[in-house]
Formats: sequence, structure tokens, C-alpha cells
Amino acid sequence: MTIKTALENEIELLQQAAAGDANAFARLYNHYRSLVYRFIYKYLKSTQLTDDLTQEIFIKVWENKAALTDRQAFKSYLFTISRNHTFNFLKRAAIDTNAKSIILNNYTRPDSLEEDLQTKDYMEYLQSILATLTPQSREVFRLCRQEYKSYEEAAEILGISRSAVKKHMIKSMKTLGDAVKRDLGIPLGIFLAYMVR
Repeated sequence: MTIKTALENEIELLQQAAAGDANAFARLYNHYRSLVYRFIYKYLKSTQLTDDLTQEIFIKVWENKAALTDRQAFKSYLFTISRNHTFNFLKRAAIDTNAKSIILNNYTRPDSLEEDLQTKDYMEYLQSILATLTPQSREVFRLCRQEYKSYEEAAEILGISRSAVKKHMIKSMKTLGDAVKRDLGIPLGIFLAYMVR
């Protein structure tokens, strides 16, 4: 979440909002809403769901407005809430079939430079996890998941058995799944759906 221009008198507005000034909070909302929306949309790719979560986040901030007086870096605070709320929603969506289908149906294509950069971040994260695997497991993952080779084709290229390829893939997917759940708080299926848009 980046911002080109600072909000004038932001600290004062935060103090006023903390005291219950709805007009001050409205100015904060109007200034930051589009940033929160764009951040959430990167993950959900649904305008309806993104609108809903954006509203929920600002409601949560307003409900906890008394804490705003202690927020010297409101943008970072807002980013943290947005990230946590979005990832919690993705966890619930893994169980909610309707929400999951909306998300996966919208993960179809990168349509902006910003989304390309988000994919680049995910690729760098993926590479950092793959670096923890053995060289053989990394190569099997690259062939099967990134070059879409069959187990038989990967086995022939690497000179190993199909069952060995399968074992490497099971190990790789478990390592990746555990890391994604631990670091991002989302199911592996959502992460992989984003990677193959």
C-alpha cells in the first residue's frame, strides 16, 4: 500500500477521530479507502467481496477509534489490519464453498502492472521456500509444477523412477503447504491459484 501525497494534519485528524469526531474519520476514510481496496483486490479479484471487506476494515478501525491517538504510523496500522482481515477471510473461504468459488473464478489473469508486481512478490516467496528443498526435489517441482511435465516425463528427464518423482512432489507440496499456512495464513490451493492465473 503506497501513497503519493501525505494527508494534511493527519495526526490531528487521528486525535479528533479517536475522540469520536466522525468528520475527521471520514477524511481519513476518503484518503485511505482506495489504498485498502487495491490491497484487498489483489487477493480476492472480486469487486463485491473487496467492497465488503474494505467496509468491514474501516468499521473495525472506527470501533477501536480510541486507539488511534497512539498511532503515529496510521498507514502501517491500517495495512496490518487489512492484511490480517483479508487472510482471515481467505481462511474462512477455504471452508465456505460459495466464497471459495467466487475467489477462484476471479483468479484468471493479471490486468495491471501492480498485479504483475504482486505475482513477482509471490514468485520470490515461492523461490525462498523451494530453496529449502533438496536440489532433486527443486528440480522435480520445477519440471512438474512450473513446466507442466508429467511424472513420467520428469522421471525420464532426470533418470529416476516415476515413484521417486511422486515422492519428491509430495514432499515439496507438503513443505510449501506448511510454509504458506504458517507465513501467509491461507490454504495452499488459494496460493497456487494465484500463481497460475
